[in-house]
Amino acid sequence: MHRFPDGRIKAIAHASKTLSSAEQNYGQIEKEALALVFAVTKFHRMLLGRRFKLQTDHQPLVKVFGSKKGIPIHTANRLKRWALTLLGYDFDIEFVSTNNFGYADVLSRLISNHERPEEEFVVASLNVEPDLQCVLDSNLEQLPITFQMVKQATSEDPSMQQLVRFIKTGWPKSGKSIHDSALQSFFHRRESLSVVQGCVMMMERLVILERFRKKLLKQLHRGHPGIERVKAIARGSIYWPNIDDDIGEYVRNCSSCANAQKSPPQAEPHPWQSAEGPWERIHVDYAGPTNGFSYLVVVDSFSKWAEIFLTKSTTASTTIGFLQEAFARFGIPKVIVSDNGTQFTGYEFRSFCENLGIIHLRTAPFHPQSNGQAERFVDTLKRSLRKIQEGEGLPASAALQTFLQVYRATPSDLLEQGVYTQL
Repeated sequence: MHRFPDGRIKAIAHASKTLSSAEQNYGQIEKEALALVFAVTKFHRMLLGRRFKLQTDHQPLVKVFGSKKGIPIHTANRLKRWALTLLGYDFDIEFVSTNNFGYADVLSRLISNHERPEEEFVVASLNVEPDLQCVLDSNLEQLPITFQMVKQATSEDPSMQQLVRFIKTGWPKSGKSIHDSALQSFFHRRESLSVVQGCVMMMERLVILERFRKKLLKQLHRGHPGIERVKAIARGSIYWPNIDDDIGEYVRNCSSCANAQKSPPQAEPHPWQSAEGPWERIHVDYAGPTNGFSYLVVVDSFSKWAEIFLTKSTTASTTIGFLQEAFARFGIPKVIVSDNGTQFTGYEFRSFCENLGIIHLRTAPFHPQSNGQAERFVDTLKRSLRKIQEGEGLPASAALQTFLQVYRATPSDLLEQGVYTQL
């Protein structure tokens, strides 16, 4: 529509479209957002490079597309992608009451009698090869929770079906009007919910039904990570109301974790000066021996990346061999921090550091806290291996790989911030 100099507003062009089968499964807020994106892209040639006003009768979209503070953090991924599309245009978004929105609302009513046209174009088409599909289908029963299981359970659960209807047709104005307590907890997340292939999604996370939650908690706690580490892993893929409280209760009630829990610290530790880059300062120490094996622990003070070597020998030559293997992958560090073990105080290790130009710092005798970076990780490693071997009955090498798999799967931002959880 165009505003003339005398104040009159007249329509310049009309456009409308029917929804595809996939778009019909969008939540109400996504359907309203789709209308805005369709309108802007449809009249791209008229709008690009001009400042215009974008009107909608769905008020939540004003916060999503018109916020001066950026896209809200809990916005669904599809809305985020559309918001990025609209960043290329210069516009102000305005809320207009449905009662005053007839010039657009009339088109949505007229188009309902038209057949849905074919898709205009296909960007890409991806098919799974028959052999690969056969392998995937044969392994479905071995997985803890499959997509088909969640989809089937969602279709059979009355509460989830009511949730799907709310997402597709619109939510009540107040959460108090929802009598189902299981649905009330979703009300404050309603703008982040969507339906994808019969499953409910909260942003990019799959909403899990109550019948699967205990089984998933057991899977998340594989390797016996701590509460915060389990939460970090869960936040990347699954969601249900009060998931953080359920994770905390499950981990606190784990007998293997309770048996390996350490005593609280006696004094506040003094941290090392922060490294300026990765692999600049590394801390090394030996853990064990445990069941005939020792573990050489190498921890990067900047990224908290850990390299662990399983060995039966702790001599200086063995230690140098393991360090050379790590240096071949990550480069030569500037500083090595170690305790006063014989493998670190002898001539062979001193010559090794001097030849590579590495500064070797040794901690004060009888004060292992000085090498807290390595000592803290050694403590974490020993207790974790104990829990894994007792809880799952794995041998030393398999338990070590399980620990590293879980440790390295934790989002790196927590590690870089120095948030260490008790495994």
